Amino acid sequence: MIHALPGMGADHRMFPPPWDSLPGWRAHDWPAYGGERTLPDLATRLIATCGIQSGDFLIGASLGGMVACEISKQIPLRAVFLVGSAIHRREVSRLLQSLAPFIDYVPINALRLSAGSIPADLARMFEQAEADFLRAMCKAILDWPGGSGAGLPVFRLHGRHDLVIPEPESVDRVLDGGHLISMTHAPQCVAFIREKLASELGYS
Repeated sequence: MIHALPGMGADHRMFPPPWDSLPGWRAHDWPAYGGERTLPDLATRLIATCGIQSGDFLIGASLGGMVACEISKQIPLRAVFLVGSAIHRREVSRLLQSLAPFIDYVPINALRLSAGSIPADLARMFEQAEADFLRAMCKAILDWPGGSGAGLPVFRLHGRHDLVIPEPESVDRVLDGGHLISMTHAPQCVAFIREKLASELGYS
């Protein structure tokens, strides 16, 4: 199976067609917030609620990619694909890192009202996200040690103009987009993943 995890405040709609053309495709929403305070805790929850098993593939956008890396430490996966995501908290924008400690004082409802500045589909997702989950995961990212399962193939797609997670030094392919390339450059993302699945992983 190929499981996809969205970014913070987003859901399965972060992976529009042709993502669903990938074999064994399953795009997930975040489960109702259960008090998780760390990315490993959230990873454990998702393994159970999403039915992720040994030998599966994971695709993660933004926060979803970080959680995918944590899942790979708990069960052996075939590969992880990071789409506009990070492998360590140091890769997240320094501005966001500096603001995250004050997340308890940020009015989430005010952020929701300002969602008009982002694409309509993502704005609708953000309006439905749980405030406690958003706050907890902002803090969790600050404490995340990073890394992935030993020996795991990790393939990285990134947007050249990403301001949330600026382009890391080492990525497999850079697209001419921002942080939301899973939505804005879906065909290119899917083509890259198909290429890697067939050429390096023997999966089609």
